[in-house]
Amino acid sequence: MAKRLLAVTTVAMFAFAACSPGATTGPTGPAATSGATAGASTAAGGCLVGVSWNNYTQERWAKADEPNIQKAVTAGGGTYARTDAKDNSEQQLKDVDNLIAQGAKVLIILAKDADAIKPAIDKAKTAGIPVIGYDRLIEDADVFYITFDNKRVGTIIAQEVMKAAPTGNYAIIKGDPGDANAEFLRSGMTEAGIPKMGETNAAGIKVVYEQNTANWDTTGARTNMDAALAANQNNIQAVLSENDGMATGVVQALDAVGLKIPVGGQDGDKAALNRVALGTQTVSVWKNANDLGAVAGSVAIQLCNGTKGDAVTAPDGLSTSAAPTSKTAVKFTTPKGNSVNSITLNPTPITKANLSEVVDAGWVTKADVCAGVTAGAVAPC
Repeated sequence: MAKRLLAVTTVAMFAFAACSPGATTGPTGPAATSGATAGASTAAGGCLVGVSWNNYTQERWAKADEPNIQKAVTAGGGTYARTDAKDNSEQQLKDVDNLIAQGAKVLIILAKDADAIKPAIDKAKTAGIPVIGYDRLIEDADVFYITFDNKRVGTIIAQEVMKAAPTGNYAIIKGDPGDANAEFLRSGMTEAGIPKMGETNAAGIKVVYEQNTANWDTTGARTNMDAALAANQNNIQAVLSENDGMATGVVQALDAVGLKIPVGGQDGDKAALNRVALGTQTVSVWKNANDLGAVAGSVAIQLCNGTKGDAVTAPDGLSTSAAPTSKTAVKFTTPKGNSVNSITLNPTPITKANLSEVVDAGWVTKADVCAGVTAGAVAPC
């Protein structure tokens, strides 16, 4: 499901004793084991920023989000500590307890489950610790929300695929049902003109399959796409996948039956960008996670220093394509009617026409993008 974001950072000047054996310092070491903390504790008066990752093994967290969170925290005089819940909601609750016990003064949480995390949010609020919901919405008016415009991501995926397949049967492979981003993405697709399941729009696009995929899982997406093909006798002309990891499973299913049709995704994963170059994926909506991490680290330090949520600002130096429309936090109304302070960055569609952008930005290498691609077929290759 998104499975695009995104989707944070810091090191201090103080010594830290990890609370569990095997913990490492900083993002360059291996991910901390469940319940273990990687980082350093602060001296009195310092700002320890605790980050709770739902599953640190996802490629982008270690590559982009965390280093930039950590850089911003360090620049602000703070210290960074990480925990990894390894896709376990109960473990994530323990991890947040761990960070609070270590003296975290701000928490950045990438929630495994937005509902299951609520006891941890309540505990943090009781302790007076500001919380940032990172790249996934947490339904609480007191939690600062940092993300990309996920509705816009869904709109872009749909628009680019509709250019390639303006009519015909569509399958939609949605992300985890417990992640609000899945519905944000679908609402963006709807705004682009994609009809509801079973309906046909004026252009002749009919949604013949639509299903969520637990944990935005590649294998689960493959299973869903196999089911979509079987139910429609392979008569599908396009697929809207809500992230690149799931698009991998989608393309595997299509390859198995010899279909090459437009597929959309998001996140700017290496494999997806290579598929864009090869022509087996139409678009990957890139969310510059370097910028998202920089924003999160900066906001964490501001909150730690006592800045109110509605007065927080995005840092300077963000890339032009990702920069938020408003530098100062704005109010975001959640699906459940909460009004939260938020900074929302902008996504960038990557197609064959602008593949050079991700290479020039250092997001991926030319070798990553061009593996197996005929020389001269696309600009970077």
